[in-house]
Amino acid sequence: AAASATLMCVMHVAEVGPPVPLRRRRGTSQATQLVQEAFSDEVPVAPEELSARYIMIDVNTVRWLWWPAILYLFWGMAYVCDVYFVRTIEVISERFRIPDDVAGATLMALGCNGPELALNTIAIFHPSNIGVGAVVGGEVFNVLVIIGTSLLATPDMYMPLQLGKFSFFRDVSFYIISVMLLYWVLRDGSISRMKAMTLFAGAICYTTTVVFSSAIASAFSENAMVKVASRRMSMTKRSLARVLSFVDMGADDDSEDTVDQEAIDRWHEARSCTDPEAGSVLAVRVDVRNRMMDRSHHVTTRYMWLRDDALLVSTLSDPQPCMKMVQRLNSDLVYDHNRNTHDHHWHHGGLVNEPVFLGRDGHPKERNSSRDGSFDGLGKPLLNEFDSLKKLESQPSSVPPTYDTAGFKDAPWEIIPLQDILYCERSSADQMHFNLHVHQHDSHLGKLITIELSTPEVAMMDAWVTAIRDKLTEQRRRNIDAPDAKSCVDLFEEWADWLQFPVKWFVARSIPDMDNPKLQHLYPVSFVMSMLWLAIFAWSVVQACDGIHADFGISDDVLGFTIAAAGTSFPNVFSGMCVAKQGKTSMAVANALGANVQNVFLALAIPWTVQSVFIVGGPFAMRVDNLLPATLECAITLAPVVLVYTCCGCALPRWSGFLFLFTYLVYVVFALGQEVSHCPVWPMSCPTASA
Repeated sequence: AAASATLMCVMHVAEVGPPVPLRRRRGTSQATQLVQEAFSDEVPVAPEELSARYIMIDVNTVRWLWWPAILYLFWGMAYVCDVYFVRTIEVISERFRIPDDVAGATLMALGCNGPELALNTIAIFHPSNIGVGAVVGGEVFNVLVIIGTSLLATPDMYMPLQLGKFSFFRDVSFYIISVMLLYWVLRDGSISRMKAMTLFAGAICYTTTVVFSSAIASAFSENAMVKVASRRMSMTKRSLARVLSFVDMGADDDSEDTVDQEAIDRWHEARSCTDPEAGSVLAVRVDVRNRMMDRSHHVTTRYMWLRDDALLVSTLSDPQPCMKMVQRLNSDLVYDHNRNTHDHHWHHGGLVNEPVFLGRDGHPKERNSSRDGSFDGLGKPLLNEFDSLKKLESQPSSVPPTYDTAGFKDAPWEIIPLQDILYCERSSADQMHFNLHVHQHDSHLGKLITIELSTPEVAMMDAWVTAIRDKLTEQRRRNIDAPDAKSCVDLFEEWADWLQFPVKWFVARSIPDMDNPKLQHLYPVSFVMSMLWLAIFAWSVVQACDGIHADFGISDDVLGFTIAAAGTSFPNVFSGMCVAKQGKTSMAVANALGANVQNVFLALAIPWTVQSVFIVGGPFAMRVDNLLPATLECAITLAPVVLVYTCCGCALPRWSGFLFLFTYLVYVVFALGQEVSHCPVWPMSCPTASA
């Protein structure tokens, strides 16, 4: 806010004409001459007027400062939302014991749409179309750019990307409904209480559907199988069975319904095993500190065992037959096209690193460059170079008996070297949770990942925490290597940290740190202060957009559809690529579509409901120019995603990522062409423009 105010003062001074020439007295310096003439008048001169007399700045040069200023403000909004606002919402859901699926569809969705919510809340007191434009333009950006870049970052073994039919068409259907409702609400330029409440009702309907998706999909799938098996059905029942089988969440018939009794027995034994070196089944949730990727708030059960130099996590999903159908709805599951997985193609993605296949000694296999899926190992890990894993091969290790079990040995494993684990932290809230903070030292997509682990028994948690801390201590004692030399990217990040320091310092002094268990009782203060900082940044963004509109002549609608939309969503591009390289591209796709739905149902519905019900007490004006072309563009840009998915066998190939990015480039060209030509149907002829 201070930077924005300073920039506004500079722009005010820049609009003043040339300075008044001075006559310098003999024997008097120019500085003394200025002071004497300034205070020689009987009427005192204001500082702004004094600077306007003797300072001249070319406005054509200074106006370009708006662009770095607004980018800085967008970063500030993303930083406050990711680091403080989302974490505060997590603490609230934990303290009130809100179920994970409900919290993910409500509170975490609210945190995901924090910047858009703040922009539309500021519009209540400072009328502007920037917030609406950010939502409409963000719909297109999330669908094309986030999904496109995530597909390009996905490892080859997961391509083409298989997506569950039920969850995909659920989000696409609600996305289309939200766009249609948004056009209905805005078409007459007035927002009434009924319209605002209708959008809010859409949020309740979508949340209910997400919470009960597992039950709905299971019922549909069971009904479909029963009706397909029956040969005495009527023609109507057969048609209904085909419809229900189409929305089944499975994407492939790869004989994964076979029951591996030995794997099930080993899984049950590991649930109660208290020896980390033998392996245990723990509940895991990953916090990547990003509002888009953490919105699912989902917990999975994973088998893992501790080695002297690393923590090994199996990607095998729960082998129980009753769990397979429910797990297909989990966007954390990925389809592996590598034939080394045999009949276990569906498995979990990585938590921190890209999973790799292990040999009989528990070390990574050599990678083969063959492209037909028959390579011996997988690709280079996401966050740590493959060389760091090669160093582990020289160290002897033993494998637990579960490792040689069919199912476990066929699935890839994730290796988290102990040198990448900063510390192990016990939870003060209860005695069955602990956290591992993993440093992403070889990745420029993020710096810290928190792995939240929970155990069914206190004895198991004590054993794991003690073992990890002992091995970390031994690892620190053995590791005496000098730190690596700083690269050019590291030096650039130091400059970036220096520029980010003012915001980080003031925010850290005003918002309680929810990562500190001793301060988590201050969650109401953290929530209010996070919203206050988001409001400050949102107000500054609106002011910057007004300045760009005044100096460059770009309309607020175009600024909202393009600049504001990209600015509020651009940090999600990097986090989407981060989880895609772990193999969890389906999570990025699901979160991008879900965020679009909640952008309309929450980021617009909540401020409009508050304004129409409590502040205005009735309808208020909200006119958006060229609304019909904007809503049509939302539907048209969704078409390539749906067409590619349906035509490619419910999968998204890698080349579709380039197609989606090219489509967004075409969208930006059309938006700029409409602005320059003042024709909403550009490049077609516009009757109003020709007249």
